[in-house]
Amino acid sequence: MGLFTSSSDRGASKADGDLLERAQKQVQDHLPANVQDAVPAAVPSEGELRHLLSTPVGIATLSITATSLSFLLYWRYFRRIPNAEYLTPSVLRYRKTLVGHVTSVGDADGFRLFHTPGIPFLRSLIHQPHRKRKPSELRTQTLSVRLAGADAPETGHFGKPAQPFAKEAMDELKSLVLGKTVWCQASHVDQYKRLVATPYVWLPPYVLGRTNVSLALVKKGLATVYRQSGAAYGEATMWAKIWSRAKSGLDGLERAERKAKKQKLGIWSQGKKYESPEDYKKRYRAESPP
Repeated sequence: MGLFTSSSDRGASKADGDLLERAQKQVQDHLPANVQDAVPAAVPSEGELRHLLSTPVGIATLSITATSLSFLLYWRYFRRIPNAEYLTPSVLRYRKTLVGHVTSVGDADGFRLFHTPGIPFLRSLIHQPHRKRKPSELRTQTLSVRLAGADAPETGHFGKPAQPFAKEAMDELKSLVLGKTVWCQASHVDQYKRLVATPYVWLPPYVLGRTNVSLALVKKGLATVYRQSGAAYGEATMWAKIWSRAKSGLDGLERAERKAKKQKLGIWSQGKKYESPEDYKKRYRAESPP
């Protein structure tokens, strides 16, 4: 068979050899002079590589390495996160942004997200169960997300009345995220097992970039800036940096809050009757029997 090797095969073999020779030369150039003499013995030659890959041990080693790397990539970047129990600090170290489909909105500053990792335009086709089941059935398969940096009026629950503009804030949040794909810039998991994150959505006209959901509520006077312990603010959007000259996520939120307050939008239209969500919760905690 070797006598009838085609010219194309010989050309491919020569190209492979040249490539290996250049790689060896680059390795040598980047090593200290006192160890360059040892490189020919340390870097396998073309023949040694071909021999290694032609043996069962070499093939097995290559297969195990490729499988291990593939599994590592999947585990870190493509594995679906069903709920907050799986959001350990090590996971959040690699998953800076979680993309998913919002299945329900529970109050004015929180929603549930069905995580849909994967390649854009394919993730929705791969992860279909959330479209076939009721939100209540997906509770253990979704992440509870708390808006970072924004504190919206409290809705009525546990026998307590809703704050003014709670319904308007919740309706606005629904219009922004419910049933849509949302990008959540993750911060941490709080004591209530909620993912504290800055949510972003793409809204028309898309040329204006992503919409920061927390910032959108603050701009309309439907939320105040959250300043309690565990607060996170995300990053300033491109347009916030250009138009508002915001230097950080917190700076952008505070500028939006001052503007909404000056224009008496939403919660700020109440004047002296305004009670912040934090003061509202403190008042009801003090009134509750021990």
